[in-house]
Amino acid sequence: MEAFMGAWLKKISNGAAVAVGAVTVLMMLHVTAEVLLRVLFGMHIPGTMEVVTYYYMVAAVFVGIFSCTTDDVHVRVDVVAQFLRGSVRRAVDGIGVVAMTVYFAIFSYGLYLQAVRSWKRQETVDAIVAELSIWPSRWLAVIGVFLALLASLHWLYRFATSSTDQREGES
Repeated sequence: MEAFMGAWLKKISNGAAVAVGAVTVLMMLHVTAEVLLRVLFGMHIPGTMEVVTYYYMVAAVFVGIFSCTTDDVHVRVDVVAQFLRGSVRRAVDGIGVVAMTVYFAIFSYGLYLQAVRSWKRQETVDAIVAELSIWPSRWLAVIGVFLALLASLHWLYRFATSSTDQREGES
C-alpha cells in the first residue's frame, strides 16, 4: 500500500511539476508581451496583472508546494539538527514531520473555507476591460495544499514505520 501511495503521489507530483513549469513559461511570455507592447507601442494587455496575480502565481506557488513536499525538497534550516545523531535526531525529524502535517491540515482547511466563500460570492476583480472571476483560483490553492497534506501524511507514515537505523542511513 505504501509503495502504491508513494508511486501515485510521485506521478501526480511529476505531472504537477510539468504543469507549473508550463504555467511559469506562459506567465513569462504574457508579461514579456505586456512589457514589449508597452515599451514599443504604448499599448498594454488588459488584465495582465490580475491574471498573473490570481492565476499564474497561485498555480506556481500552491501546486509547487505539493511537488516540493512529495520530493521532500523544502528549504530547511538545519543549523542545530545537522549535528544531532541517533534518537535525538529521530525525535527532531519526527517533530518536523508532524508539524508539517498539522500545518498543511490547518492551511488546507482554511483555504477550503476561503474558497467556499469566494465561490458563493462568485468573487471577481476588475481587470480593466471586464471582471475576472477569481474564485476558481481559490480552488486551485486548496487542491495544491491538500495534495501537499497527502504527501506529508505519506512522509509521516514512512517516518513512523521506518526503523532508526534506516533513517540514519538516509541522512
